[in-house]
Amino acid sequence: MREELVALAKLAEMDDSARDIDAELKTIPQELEELRASVQMLENMLAQERQQLVEAEQLKAQQGAELKERGEGLQRARKKVAQAANMREASAAEREVEANRRAIKEREEELSRIGDTIEAKTASLAEREKDFEEAKGVLQTQEESSKARVAELEEQRGKLLDGREDLAAKVPKNVVKRYERLRGGLTNAVIIIKDGTCSACRMALPPQLTIELQRANELHQCPHCRRIIIHKTLLED
Repeated sequence: MREELVALAKLAEMDDSARDIDAELKTIPQELEELRASVQMLENMLAQERQQLVEAEQLKAQQGAELKERGEGLQRARKKVAQAANMREASAAEREVEANRRAIKEREEELSRIGDTIEAKTASLAEREKDFEEAKGVLQTQEESSKARVAELEEQRGKLLDGREDLAAKVPKNVVKRYERLRGGLTNAVIIIKDGTCSACRMALPPQLTIELQRANELHQCPHCRRIIIHKTLLED
């Protein structure tokens, strides 16, 4: 078992040396995804503002058409007043004139409000388009630099982990599985014991366990933190 434990210790040391690289390789795509989501959000907001501007322009055209129609109606009503044959017809025509005047005023006020809205939305849209283009540029730059960085990290990782498979082959499969399971949730899944204390959890080990570790007849785990523990004398032989 001694050789297997030594191989496991070296395997863990190798994995620990690549831990920061593995963490960065995991972080890079996450950061890119967050940046893509931010750009997508800006694009969605831009599309919404464009649609709002289109709708405002359509409403402006509609109100303009109604204003023109009311203007024509006012002209017709004035003619009716001039051509009225009696007071009844004249009164009805005057009421029609007044109704068209009120409608024209309302349409003109609404057109003014719509014009202000269009002006504000046009300015906002221009600012949003600027932000969107800048965000796209940042994303493109980040994607390119991330690609280069990933290639660099993978090359470094390959050098650090050169020979890992050979080491793993020297360790029993059930032990490798246990190690991988621990490594998935713990930093430093294998601890080298130097003075009877687990350096990971800072807890003292039972004296008998320390003796058994030196004998190296079987695999042991810290009774407190459950990490695999190996005595330093195995690596000194």
